[in-house]
Amino acid sequence: MVAALSLSLGCKSDPPPINDTPRVVSGAGGGWQGTGGSGGGGGGGGGGSATTCPPGATGPIPALKLTQVTSGLDKPLFVTAAPGDTDRLYVVEQHGTIRVLRDGALAPFLDITSLVGCCDERGLLGLAFHPGYARNGRFFVNYTDKGGDTVIAEYARSNDDPGIAAPEATKVVLGVAQPFANHNGGMIAFGPDGYLYIGMGDGGSAHDPMGNGQNPLVKLGKMLRVDVDTYPAPPAGNLPGADPDVWDYGLRNPWRFSFDRCTGDLYIGDVGQDAWEEIDVEPAESGHRNYGWDRMEASHCHEPSRNCDSAGLTLPVVEYGHGPSCSVTGGYVYRGARIPNLVGAYLYADYCSGKIWYLKLSDGVVTATGELTTDLLGGRTEWPISSFGEDGSGELYVVVYDGAVYRIDAE
Repeated sequence: MVAALSLSLGCKSDPPPINDTPRVVSGAGGGWQGTGGSGGGGGGGGGGSATTCPPGATGPIPALKLTQVTSGLDKPLFVTAAPGDTDRLYVVEQHGTIRVLRDGALAPFLDITSLVGCCDERGLLGLAFHPGYARNGRFFVNYTDKGGDTVIAEYARSNDDPGIAAPEATKVVLGVAQPFANHNGGMIAFGPDGYLYIGMGDGGSAHDPMGNGQNPLVKLGKMLRVDVDTYPAPPAGNLPGADPDVWDYGLRNPWRFSFDRCTGDLYIGDVGQDAWEEIDVEPAESGHRNYGWDRMEASHCHEPSRNCDSAGLTLPVVEYGHGPSCSVTGGYVYRGARIPNLVGAYLYADYCSGKIWYLKLSDGVVTATGELTTDLLGGRTEWPISSFGEDGSGELYVVVYDGAVYRIDAE
């Protein structure tokens, strides 16, 4: 599996613990603050404020299944929808292509393979549609170029054929030099404040040899937050005294993160080093968190290995140890209509074991956790789940690196 894709692992060799059952560590964000906080005011296209969330049905989560929606893909890494579009899905393939899925049929949307350096943990890694895409046709991609450096570029829907993208970038928003081949992050997403969030790994190798995670003056090992209309001028509210783009720091490799489409809370799946994987949850627009890497790996001392200083750090909400599992794939909070008893549950998985779990939060406190692997996968094991995705209606999808996308449905 690692030979096929080092996607979000990176140099994991020390003997790990054997228990990969997730355990609750802390409340969200080290202290729930609700919506609001230090966030800015909606630059880049106006995501708007989070609203009161309709409750789902009470009772246990029903029996679930995976319904295949497409297959025959080449190393798929992500699936998403444009805001307000309930008819189409867009699938990101690692070599540098994006394909659009509509009525069960795949069609080309964008091909930038000539620009993309692939593979292992490199490639076309992320896609985010502008909140006003229906009106302005703008979207953004995150890829590693032929030299291995991160590029965030803006593209546009074709004026001649709205079903495809114009082949040339409108502009390069920013670039980040990558000192090693791994830990490139990859996820980009617009937050409820309308700004673009960019998950950056710590630069790679192993054990953060450059100390990037705890250095607020560099972009590596961070959650970045930029205004795509004014860049390089930063939005108000980013981390004081840091690189102007930094929102949070102390991350190792936030391969997949997402915003709860109702509350605006930020969920981060941060891939660990040798022993622990973690899920961090940040109340909407609060920011300025230090998630601990590489002083800590999840809630455990890393450098130094004992008696580390955890003061000022935000511990994960949930962590799990290595064993058959070894690389977390962050997911989404379910806000769809097909499965009422699943509403409000955050789903996540492990790339190595294929295990799928959920957790539920209420006012920052974990109220439920559980595993969905047997229910969803049946007898299938060690599925390389590279990502989850969310469609325009809030239904969730599972992306399997072997070449298929599945929707999560009730039995």
